[in-house]
Amino acid sequence: MFTKNKAASSLAKWIVSLAAMFGPAFAQIPGSPVPAGSGSETTLTGIVSDSYCKGQHSRKAQTQCSCTLKCVHEEGHDYVLVVGDDIYVLNGPRAELDKFAGGRATITGNLSDGTLTVEQVTVAKKAMPVNHS
Repeated sequence: MFTKNKAASSLAKWIVSLAAMFGPAFAQIPGSPVPAGSGSETTLTGIVSDSYCKGQHSRKAQTQCSCTLKCVHEEGHDYVLVVGDDIYVLNGPRAELDKFAGGRATITGNLSDGTLTVEQVTVAKKAMPVNHS
């Protein structure tokens, strides 16, 4: 009987450890703003980053792209879209988001509670210069 309790205790500790380790990867970034049209299709343009760096990459000898990929794939952080001071968690195909890691993108999707469920990702168009002639 002692071994059953010990096994159950070990299993419980293992489950709690997994929850503590992977829980933050699924958590929403605190203070993420939610626009008025929440729950509806939205198109936003910003920097595709990760939930750890939030566009402020400070790793030495790494580009914004490589830093974002490292944070997402090796450290388990979520992709986010940084639009000015606003940050949105991106829920979509990683293979597609990988192509835009660290760069500007225009993303269309369903926005709900600070999470943008990605439907389409495209290269952000540069603003056209104004001709003052």
